[in-house]
Amino acid sequence: MNGTHKNEDKIKHTSVTLEEERSNSRFSLVDMDIFINGKNKVNLRERSLAVIRGRPEIFDTSSFYYKGRVSKIDHCLSVEKYLITLLRNKTIDAAEMSTILSILDTPSPFDLTRGAFIPTLIQQCNEEQKKAFLKPALEYKIIGCYAQTELGHGSNVRGLETTATYLEETDEIEIISPTLTSTKWWIGSLGISATHACVMAQLYVKGKHIGLFPIIVPIRSQINHELLPGVIAGDIGPKMGYNTVDNGFLSLNKVKVPRFNLLQRFISLNRNGVITRPKNIDNRATYSTMVYIRANIASGLGSQLAKGITIAVRYTSVRRQFGDQNKQETQVLDYPIVQYRVIPILAKTYAMLGMSHEFFAQYENTVQKINQGDFSMLKEMHAVSCGLKRWSSETAVYGVDTCRHVCGGHGFSMFSGLNEFFSNIYPNIIWEGDNYVLAKQISSYLVKSAFSIKNGQKIVSNDTTRMLAKFIDPENAVNESIRYSWHGMPARTVSASKEILLDVLGYRFVSMTNVLYEKIYGDKMSWEDASIFSQCVATAHSEYIVCLYFSRHLGKLAPESNLLEVLNSLFSVTALSFLLRDTAELYRFFEERASIDRNMIVGFESEYISLIRSVRLQAVPLVDALGVPDEKLNSSLGRYDGYVYEDYVKRAMDDPINSSGSGEVTRKKFYDEYIQPVLNGGKL
Repeated sequence: MNGTHKNEDKIKHTSVTLEEERSNSRFSLVDMDIFINGKNKVNLRERSLAVIRGRPEIFDTSSFYYKGRVSKIDHCLSVEKYLITLLRNKTIDAAEMSTILSILDTPSPFDLTRGAFIPTLIQQCNEEQKKAFLKPALEYKIIGCYAQTELGHGSNVRGLETTATYLEETDEIEIISPTLTSTKWWIGSLGISATHACVMAQLYVKGKHIGLFPIIVPIRSQINHELLPGVIAGDIGPKMGYNTVDNGFLSLNKVKVPRFNLLQRFISLNRNGVITRPKNIDNRATYSTMVYIRANIASGLGSQLAKGITIAVRYTSVRRQFGDQNKQETQVLDYPIVQYRVIPILAKTYAMLGMSHEFFAQYENTVQKINQGDFSMLKEMHAVSCGLKRWSSETAVYGVDTCRHVCGGHGFSMFSGLNEFFSNIYPNIIWEGDNYVLAKQISSYLVKSAFSIKNGQKIVSNDTTRMLAKFIDPENAVNESIRYSWHGMPARTVSASKEILLDVLGYRFVSMTNVLYEKIYGDKMSWEDASIFSQCVATAHSEYIVCLYFSRHLGKLAPESNLLEVLNSLFSVTALSFLLRDTAELYRFFEERASIDRNMIVGFESEYISLIRSVRLQAVPLVDALGVPDEKLNSSLGRYDGYVYEDYVKRAMDDPINSSGSGEVTRKKFYDEYIQPVLNGGKL
């Protein structure tokens, strides 16, 4: 006992360690929070937290890890009901409701009515249809889902089998699921909740195939919620994660809806079966919902990665292992190999959040132009949204997985807050476009743009085409010392300059695009065969865009801001992590006049490690500044107050199998029915 007491005396409490880490801050946490998250989001978060903390009996999810799926869905629906009541009473608004749900960080059965159904109505309804469908959806008088993916088709949207045939004699559209594989599948909010589905179907008029269009189909009675005639629907069952969302299936057997239910902002179908389209409408306008959803995924995953890295940084800061046994053991985050795994994720979290500000500004500008009949930005926006959805989802999912790993054995516990969370964000890699398939769409845009530039064709000027033109336009007379700004520079100078790093990242994706261009137009390689090489091209382009957008956000700070020093370091860590991800790309794709030699790459590696080491001292203040509340973390390991092990033990003791009453009944049953017969020789 005496030895134990002596050992405890020299162990610094985890809360004290965390406070010491916070004292290292060289910047204003409040200012950083506002800058990286945005003042509006910070204000929304604080107002929303007041609502959550005012009614813990409704919102508390600390016992969620013990519940089964049905109990979890029950809890989520009760929260939805309460929030919608507040919304109707004007106690909260839609933005506050969305923020509350984001903080609770449990996917909800109504998520897809907000995330896909309503955005589709906003973008593709005419004014009459907005009154009929959008208004009641916003008031939750109907619950909708976006029924696109089928059992047999996901990424290949054009291959969807569901048909919608206009019946001129009755002025109706008949929707049919002609095969088993045409069954709509994975549709969020459909399994239990939805009254209406926005069904993507192949439209036929007078025997002619018109294309793929959205049609509003009532699927459940608004009186008793029973399935309507011709509708077969239900829940698809338990999944790896996301189990509080009722992903469902839908099969339609000659279900008829009025012609009016065909969303007609971008296409009109009159009583006589005549199709007309507004002037200056791009054929891809009907896919704008996908662009919106991808934009939301890319933007939202920053806050999700912030959750993972907050837990990892706080826990590795307070967890101690090895070192001099006569002194305090070493903080896990002080080990270089842990820093090497954690700090780049922290840097990319900031890059993702910073990038999101510019990304959504670009998206909103694109939508504004589309509303004015100008589709000039749509092609790049489509490519960028595909790329950033792809990059953000892989960075967040694999980043959170790394956060689990660095928490060691305790990362395996549900109380870490990282396991169910990891399962819930994992589908982002797959939904709204499989990441490997999306790469081909991005590369196709790059190669076609390169073709136009090389052949002197007129092309829309944007971030991508300007960088392509800078390095491949034969008419570009830019001085090579300006074009190849890194040439002859020491690695330290390049690593510290956002402008030069952007040039290197830009040249890398352009050079790779040029190689793919030669394969397609020179070697006549098919796009299917080029799909493997397309992966690295798409990744390189997205990494350039991430850093470009992040740098623009950093450019909003005053030169004297105390935020800039650490943010510039985070930018350099992010950019160097991209360049050092596969150094063979630097050797392979850089021409002699623009070469990056072995010495520069070795220099990059040295600067990368040095920057990681310097950021480590600011790691805890940086995750604090991300502003992720304990309610969202729902983690013993990542608690703000640092009382890690006390909370961990308490949660274990609260488990129904341990708690007084229910635990005693459960243990007695197990003993009487199974353990006692085994102990007594297996006799009944």
